[in-house]
This record gives sequence, structure tokens and C-alpha cells, in this order.
Amino acid sequence: MSVPGKPESYLFKTKNEAIIPLKKLNHIDTAFLLADEVEKGIPNRYGIVQQIVIDIKKEGLQTNLEGKGSIWQFKLQSAEAYSLGIDFSTFHLPDGASVFIFNEAHTQLAGGFTSLDNNALNKLTLADFRGQHAIIEYFEPFNPSFPGELIIGAVSQSYKNIFQTNQNRIGINCPEGANWQDAKHSVCLMTFHDFQYDYLCSGFLVNNVRLDGTPYFQTANHCLSTNSMAATLVTYFNYENSTCSSQDADTIQSLSGATVVATSDYTDFTLLLLNQYPPQSYLPFYAGWDASDKKPLSGTCIHHPSGAPKCIAIDSLPLTTYAYVISWQDGNLFTSSAANTHWDVFFTDGIVESGSSGSPLFNENQLVIGQLHGGDSVENYYGKFSLSWNQISQASKRLNVWLDPDNTGTITLEGTYMMKKPKVMFSTGLTQVCHGAPVIFSDKSKYLPDQWNWIITPSGYAFANGTNSNSRNPAIAFNDGVYTITLIVSNAYGSDTLTKVNYIQSGNLQVSFTPPNADSIVCGCNLNNYPLVASGATSYVYTIQRTDKIGYVTKLDSLFLSLIAAEKKNGSFNSWVKVTGTQGSCSVSDSLLLKVIMPPNDDVENSVQLWPGRSGVYSNFCASVQQNEPHPPTSSCIAANSWCPIAGTIDKALNNTIWFNFMAPPNGLISIVTHGITDRIALYDADQSSNIVSGDPTLYKILAANDGRSHNDSMARLDNISVVPYKQYWLQIDGTNKVTGNCTIDLLSNSIEVFPNPSSGQFNIIISGMASGTADVTILSPIGSTVYSDRFNVPLDSNHFNFDLSHLAQGIYYMRVKINGTVMTAKLMKIN
Repeated sequence: MSVPGKPESYLFKTKNEAIIPLKKLNHIDTAFLLADEVEKGIPNRYGIVQQIVIDIKKEGLQTNLEGKGSIWQFKLQSAEAYSLGIDFSTFHLPDGASVFIFNEAHTQLAGGFTSLDNNALNKLTLADFRGQHAIIEYFEPFNPSFPGELIIGAVSQSYKNIFQTNQNRIGINCPEGANWQDAKHSVCLMTFHDFQYDYLCSGFLVNNVRLDGTPYFQTANHCLSTNSMAATLVTYFNYENSTCSSQDADTIQSLSGATVVATSDYTDFTLLLLNQYPPQSYLPFYAGWDASDKKPLSGTCIHHPSGAPKCIAIDSLPLTTYAYVISWQDGNLFTSSAANTHWDVFFTDGIVESGSSGSPLFNENQLVIGQLHGGDSVENYYGKFSLSWNQISQASKRLNVWLDPDNTGTITLEGTYMMKKPKVMFSTGLTQVCHGAPVIFSDKSKYLPDQWNWIITPSGYAFANGTNSNSRNPAIAFNDGVYTITLIVSNAYGSDTLTKVNYIQSGNLQVSFTPPNADSIVCGCNLNNYPLVASGATSYVYTIQRTDKIGYVTKLDSLFLSLIAAEKKNGSFNSWVKVTGTQGSCSVSDSLLLKVIMPPNDDVENSVQLWPGRSGVYSNFCASVQQNEPHPPTSSCIAANSWCPIAGTIDKALNNTIWFNFMAPPNGLISIVTHGITDRIALYDADQSSNIVSGDPTLYKILAANDGRSHNDSMARLDNISVVPYKQYWLQIDGTNKVTGNCTIDLLSNSIEVFPNPSSGQFNIIISGMASGTADVTILSPIGSTVYSDRFNVPLDSNHFNFDLSHLAQGIYYMRVKINGTVMTAKLMKIN
């Protein structure tokens, strides 16, 4: 969006003899590119993109202007192009700076582009500049509020002339367009690129129920559907011939950049949010719409065929719904549209062409009912606005979330101009500031004010960096005290005033983290570019206590933390994180205790070993799901080898899993019972743990699974599962419906485990029963005489015992244990 003016070099009284640095662009093979687009079926392609890096302030010719500032000039040269498109990968200008593009003869001029074009991405793509060369001139005043940055990242060369005449088409200002002089102002030619080639389509401003002038812009999904391409978008307003017979269309009114807010290939629409409000001088008209699916009595398309000046095509007969599947070819991609999703249009006056894609189809009430998907010179298909409205559940794939954000139920909305007085808004990054340090105030007003008046009370402040009370974004330094700020903005349609009482407190800073002054609990699985945001200063330095466990990167006011992968198995830990913020001569610090929670057995390779009896307590809080982690079938809640069916689309098959392993008991039967959280369990057989997460189901086997003992008991249980004695198995536990918390595990089997065996006398015995009980223990000699007997209370969570048999002679002995009516035996070998 340019502002009136001329390059500073136009004012030179004497010829500058210095040679402007030149970049000759790559040769373009026009014949090959034309043949290639025909072969691939890409008729709306018109240019080729060359990636370059040119820092204008470093590589341009610098000239100092006494009493003003400096200019830098650089020249781009093509041997074959019809026009050049300049893509600034970095565009960030201070107030008072400007960029102009012109040719050597000074017969073409684009700009000036100023701080009004600054945006959050610090990028800017300019409208195509006609001709085979372009001189870029950047002016920066002395003592700017900050050093400007201007870097060219790509240049497009058009191998087709998109600035062509209307030929035999029906121009919008021919008699057929007489009744469409308001709606026409909503339609734009649009160009964009994918960093390899340039493309063109049509699109239109679209109204929303709030009538607030939000610059929503609609086109076709097959034209543009990604933010990377939307960032390169240029929309050309009022690109039309003034009369039916003239050829005077001008591309001077353009805007740059957008983001995708909704897109769907179901009806082939994309809804964009332009980076800028169209200025009032563009006469922006926000098209109305009809989402009712009522059969139209006629259809009218306003469009830019092959990039030509604005045209009109009319189907004067009632429209019908196309009742069949539509097959499409876009390059090498073949797709289809479902039946009954498009309007079927046969134009009685005019035709559409490549480049018309995305243009609006209006009904007899001049309301949008669809956008052009494709067709031929006879029959054309428009994706239905009524289906784009709310047919798909995701907000990012439907229109009503954005065009009726308050869910009023509106089905039809008239179009309107958005020429109105501005609505004032402003902010500053800091409200608690350091005395004497300049603070930049940012005007956020809507509807394009062109005058600003800042009023500050009380006195005790000064404007800085060459700004004053009428600057759009002034820099102001304050003495100690509390200040009220008023901003008055105006344009040709009126003015608006905003006062923020006691808005600025000057003296010392208040630096803090978000969350502020509190311990922060974070799951280790979420510690992946985890942001901590500092506020209260203009620059920050960070200190992290546990750099052995946490990696980090910093960016302006944000600290991004990531867990060092090797630390995952080591479990939870704490780390202090400190920020020191500075503005001017003031520095203040804040810190928080980051509590990183990680189950050490989150991954199968770090599984915890279980022993017969009761183990715990374990938690699956902050547990995650490994890549390729398997799960049982989800067909039944209480079956022995299944989990409950997945409920809706919220619950996932796996949510917060933890892992265990155990050696199978000598009797070859195992039962597993869990207590605590509502959980689901699965038992795996594999040669090694990595096989389970290999993604190859032939390398592991799910022996059993359960998601509930009964309809009245939702905790899991596996009973009498056959296993191979002394073989290793793995147990997976997950919370049902994303439940997290503590659990204990009973590993039950009627068995005795002895270790070490043989032993010189100290034997560790695990007595495992199916429940707690009293065990009668007898040790017999090889000839059957009793050498030891005793009775023990054996609870599930305390079933390990130590027997000192060092007084016995070397040899083989037999242990017999009777518990809960079950008798078990084991052989002991005593050595010297």
C-alpha cells in the first residue's frame, strides 16, 4: 500500500555519476515454460521465481543527503521478462523511511512503501513492476527510531504479459456491467507464488455480520490454500478499463500479504485475512452473500480472465445444482468433487478463463452464492457458498465461524462500502517504564486514519528519535511519575478519541515471567520448544539452572525450553529459570521454579521391573505415547483381550501409557490385577522391548488385554495367563478416557522364587500367592527329615524373606510352602 511521493533521487539537481550496483537475473526459457504449463495443465501460471539475497543497505549504492538522511539504490535487470515481482524477505522500516521502485527513464514509479506496510512477519511482496529492469531506492532519515531493514529474498520474472487488453471479453464498464458498479469494487486480480513459480487468480472482499470492515478475502482452494503462499499474495483493486472501449486499466492500487483462516477442497474455497485494511481511496466494497442454497434466478460472475482488466459474464437463466461427481486435473494431481456441491453455469453473455478461478458468482440480488472452481468455455462449476458456510465441522474448513462470529444465525447479508471514520486504538509494549528511557507507542486504529494527535498529562516527558505529537508511532521518554495518554485520530470521515488514565508509570521496571511469580508444572513430554514469556522490559537475559537436562533458545521476550532426550528415562526434576529484563538504565529480575514431571517408565525400553506380589505406587501423570506404540483391539470393555471402543473423536486409542516388565513365574501361569485409577492394561510377548515399538506387528504378540473387570468394576484384571517360565514379558498400562493418577499392580502366581541359588547359605525367597495369607514353610533334607520350619504372615506387598541356612551341610534341600490351601515346592542348593 503506497503513499504519495517521489524518490529523493528525483530531487537531485546534478546528475549522480556513481554506478548503481546491478543484479542480472537468470535467463528464462519462455518457450519451454509455455510448453510445460500446457503439458501439466497449469494455465494460470505466468512467472518464474529466482531466490536471491540482496541486503539493500549493504549492497546498494549509498548517498548521504545533507540535513535529511541517506538513500541506497540497487538495480535488477532481466533480459526477457514482461514484468518483475520483488519479494522482500525482510521489510521493517522506521517512521520517515520509504521505498520506491522506478525505471531509468522515470516513466514508471511504484511507492512509496513506508512503515505503514510493516507487519508481524517483516515481509512484503510488491505488485509486479512492468518492464525488464527496476531500480530500488531506500531512504532513511537521520536518527531513526530504529535502523531499517530491507532485504530482497526473491525476484519473479513473468514470461507472459498479465497486463493485457480485454480483447473480445466484456469489460466491467461495458453496458452489461452498468448495474454492477458497487459489487465490482469487491473483486480483485490476485497474484502469488510458491517460491518457484508465479500464479494468478481472482478473488473478492466479503462482508461479515459484524459489519466491522475486517478485510476477509475469498478465493478458490485450488488457487491458494497455504500461509506460505498467502504471505506472497498481491491483490489488485480497481484494475479495470474506465470505459468499454478504453485500454487504460492501472494496477497502482494494491495490497500485499494475507493469512489463511479457512479453506476446504470440498467446495473449493479459501477465506483469507488480508494483512492490511484497504484504504478508503480504493473504494472497497465488501460483497454480500446468500448461504441459503435457494435456487438462483440468474448468475453473474465478475472476474479477471487470464489476468486481464476486470470483466463480467452473465447467465440470465435460472441456475441448477450439478448432480454428478466432477473430476478435476490440476497439474499431475487428479481430484474429484462430490455430487450436488457446485452450481452448474452456462453463460449467455461473456465467458470465464484461466485466472477467473476464485471469482464470485452473484445471484439476482447481487449476493455471492459461490466461487469459480473450473470448467470450460461452455459449462462452468462454482463451489456452493451454502455448503462452504457450515457443511464441515472444523472451524478451519467453514465460513460461518468467521463471517458470523457471534453465531447470530444470519443466512443472507447485504454488501456494503466501508468508508467510515476511524476507530482509535493504541498500545505500548510497556506501561511500567524506566525513567528517561524512550518508549514507542503503536497506533492500532482501524479504518485508516491519516492524522494523529498525542496528548500527555502531566508534563515531564519528551518526544524522542525525531518524533513529535503528530507522529503515528512516537517515541516518548518520561520522568518519574504517572501519566495519562490521549490519542485523537482522524480522516476525511471524522475523528475518534481514546484516553487511558494513569496508563504509564515511570520510575522502575516490573519484570515478570508468564506464569508470573509462581511455580510452573510442566510434563516432560510437553517440554518441546515450551515457551516462557517475559514482560516488563525491552531486552532480556535468561539463566537456566539445569542445562544438563534442558536445552533452550531465546527470541526477544520468549525463552523456548526443550528436554534433552537422553534425560527422559531419569524421571522428574526441578529447575530454576531466571530472567533479567532491561530498559534504559533499569534492570530487574524474576524467576520461577519449573517442575518437570516425567514417569521414568514412560517408554517401553525404560520399563520398570515387577516382582511377584504387590508393587507400586506408580503414576501415569504426564506420561506420553511413543511413536509406533501399539494397543489392543478396541472392541469390548470387559473382554479378556480387548479395550473399550474409542468414544467419539476426543479420546485416542492411547493417551498416557507407562510400561513394566517381569520374568514369568516357574509354574507358567500369571494373573495381573491393578488398583487405583480407572485403567486399561495389555500384556506383550516379544524377544526384546524395541520390537514392541518397531511398527512391525510380526515382532510382538499381545497375549491378553482388559479395560474393566465387569460392568460394575472399571479397573483392569488378567487371570491365569499362560506364560513361558522365566521368560521376560511387558505390561502396558493406560488411563481410560485420559485418566491420570496413581496405581498399584498385583503380579499374582502360586510360585516360589529363590535367589541366589545355589548359595553358601543366604537365600532370598519370594513367596507368591494369589492373595495375602499365612504361609507354613518347611525345609527338608535329601532324606526327608525336617531341618527348618516356621510360619509367616505373607501380605502381597511384603512377600520377600531371607533364610540363613549357613549352618546346614553342603547339599540339596527341598522347600515346601503351604499358603491359602496351595502347596508349592522349590529346590535349594547349599554350597560351601
